[in-house]
Amino acid sequence: MDRLPTFFDQLVFQGKATVLRLARFTRDRFSCSKCRRWPLCAEVSRGRLLAESKSALFDLSAPYPERVLQMGKVQNLRLAIRKLDGCRVPGQRSFSFWKQVGWPGRLRGYVRGRELRQGCLIPTIAGGLCQLSNALYDAALKAGYTIEERHAHTQVISGSLAETGRDATIFWNYVDLRFRSIHPFQIRIMMSADELIVQLWGNHDA
Repeated sequence: MDRLPTFFDQLVFQGKATVLRLARFTRDRFSCSKCRRWPLCAEVSRGRLLAESKSALFDLSAPYPERVLQMGKVQNLRLAIRKLDGCRVPGQRSFSFWKQVGWPGRLRGYVRGRELRQGCLIPTIAGGLCQLSNALYDAALKAGYTIEERHAHTQVISGSLAETGRDATIFWNYVDLRFRSIHPFQIRIMMSADELIVQLWGNHDA
């Protein structure tokens, strides 16, 4: 069994993350094909449903401490969905998860949820947002979109989309999910009492 990360490991991780965040910021700022935040619209674009991805919000078999983190995950998903639901992306332009959602910090209402880091499940602020990026990646694949950036998880969690290789881990801001289509499309996201539903809408054939 691999050893658990130490405090020193955490410091090294945060140092590397800071360097990578600055590198991503600089690269995006001076890129010729800049990603941007796209406008939201409450109305569904004219067209049809191109792809849909559904996933369960809760694992009822998990022990109590983990169920608490699952409740935190749901709160984090609610906040991120507000930045994503209704997003309209023009044809030939890139969608970026982090450009659309923004910094997921405590000051913006994000709470502790479950995060997979270096092979370990740990509580962290904004943990659980990967369920949203997983679903977006799954829907983008179903719609036949061009995947520009995607990163697999370091460990497969039972019951997740990682079991079928349709997962996309994210970490602010340098581990991103980015995709595009030659046609305009709209992202719609809903949460029922026990399920996350991600849809892609457009007026073209998938």
